Formats: sequence, C-alpha cells, structure tokens
Amino acid sequence: MRTILLVDDEPELQPLVALCLDHLDVNVIQVPGLIGGLEVIRTQDVALVLLDLALGAEDGLEILPHLLKEPRLAGVPVVAFSAHDSRRREALSSGADFFLGRPFAPAALRSTVETYLCNDRPQP
Repeated sequence: MRTILLVDDEPELQPLVALCLDHLDVNVIQVPGLIGGLEVIRTQDVALVLLDLALGAEDGLEILPHLLKEPRLAGVPVVAFSAHDSRRREALSSGADFFLGRPFAPAALRSTVETYLCNDRPQP
C-alpha cells in the first residue's frame, strides 16, 4: 500500500480524498502543516504529496521548499492545489509538479494521482 501525504488544515478533506482514491490501494495521511508533514516524510515512505496552498497560519508555498529539501522526497511528485487559480504559475515555478484548482472534481483528483503513481510525469 502506497502512502499519500495530504497537507491541508481542513480535517474533513481526508475522508473525501481517501474515498476518491479508494480503488488505488493507498493510505492517505493528513497533516495540517509543515511540522506534521516533515514528521510523516521522515518516518514513512511517501509516494505523493498533495499540498494545499492555503493552510491558515501557513502558506503552502512557504512549506514547499522545506519539503523539497527532504532527501526522502527526492523524486516524489508534489501536487499543489488552491481555490485561487492565480497561484498556479507560482506553485509550478516553486517546484510543484502539478496544480489542481479547488474545489477539484473527484475524477480530476483520481486522474492526477493515478498518473503520478504510475510514474508518468506529465508536464504542467
């Protein structure tokens, strides 16, 4: 079973993401910010990171460089998401592999995650 790290401060999102990805045999672990994310990365093999850019007290784009410095995340795709499509370019230029607008359709989430878990790295 592969692990997906969901960095988002809304606790109700984890069960929805897990439900959307149920057919992929993945474990979705949700953390609200950088500290929890680093703890998961340092203790578990993560196959994909889903990173919200609006985290209440933290900004996902401020967290992204810290995540990308982690040796255990080398080659692990990061999918950023935000309700503000204006952040797309900023997220991609900061190192995110892909950007999803929020709210995202379940099919879009499934398709994106399937693509990255199958090691097909699409270009943004």
